[in-house]
Amino acid sequence: MNDNNMDPNSNAAFSQSSGAQSNPFTGELKGEFSSDFGTNTNAVSQIFKSGGFASENKPRLIILALLTVAIVGFAYWYLSPSAETDPSAEVADEAEAEDEAAATDSEAAPAEAAPVAAPAANTADKAATTKAAPAESVATGDIKLLSPAPGANQAYDETQGPAEFQWEGAADHILFSRSATMEPVIRSVGLNGATSFSFENPYPGTWYWQVKNASGASEIRSFKIAAPDRRSFPVSQPTPGGSLSGNGGVVSWQAGEKIARYSVEFAPAGQSFANPAFRFGTSGTSVAVQGVTPGSYDVRVGAFSEVAGRWEWQIIQGVTVQ
Repeated sequence: MNDNNMDPNSNAAFSQSSGAQSNPFTGELKGEFSSDFGTNTNAVSQIFKSGGFASENKPRLIILALLTVAIVGFAYWYLSPSAETDPSAEVADEAEAEDEAAATDSEAAPAEAAPVAAPAANTADKAATTKAAPAESVATGDIKLLSPAPGANQAYDETQGPAEFQWEGAADHILFSRSATMEPVIRSVGLNGATSFSFENPYPGTWYWQVKNASGASEIRSFKIAAPDRRSFPVSQPTPGGSLSGNGGVVSWQAGEKIARYSVEFAPAGQSFANPAFRFGTSGTSVAVQGVTPGSYDVRVGAFSEVAGRWEWQIIQGVTVQ
């Protein structure tokens, strides 16, 4: 067996190196001479005490014992690992392994040190971002916004005309958005150096606006448009659950402000007004119905609001037409 082929990391290869080497023939000798060689007695005294050996055979026995000892000693020396293993070779192998490990560590060191440079670049990027951030939150152009004031509020009213925006400094574009970041832009209008803009009936809700030119952008301001006020035109007759003549019966109501015209519709009770059975219109405050088939109806009276630009309705349920 060649120890140079053994795994240097194996515990089995060095399990016996720290203690005395065992005799490979100990088991056989013990089994063969167990009766005359106890583990705690003198073997030579047993030879002379045994009745199977005569006194005249002592020289032979001595010579035989010496030969046995010589054979066992030679076998021990021949099979001992110290005779097969060159200690200098083991030292050389260990030194070579240490040299290889040192070379591997020296080659791996630059690769481990390389990532150290990355945090410096990240720090520089963060510093540049931190310095650039304030510039995004302030005006960068030479435009000063005048009106409306920040957080201005007004109701939607198509009779009042457009909302007016004014500023100082020539502008190229005015931008409108529903977001304080101005993204996305809902409306962008070219200005050609103008200093004012009229926004026709912006829908209800919160808006944000900003003006830009070649030098940069103004600050961002907000304004709010409230929902339009409903028109008031109380219906006088018929009343809920009341009755009405199908020929000559009158539906009447009180006049409201900023109303362009009125409408009266009949639909079978409980059904939709999407396709009414009868419809009448007027600019006054009453309608005399004609030709309405007797039955149970829901009646609705509508006013077209000039403020909201749409119809607004009141419903009278369960009217009996006779």
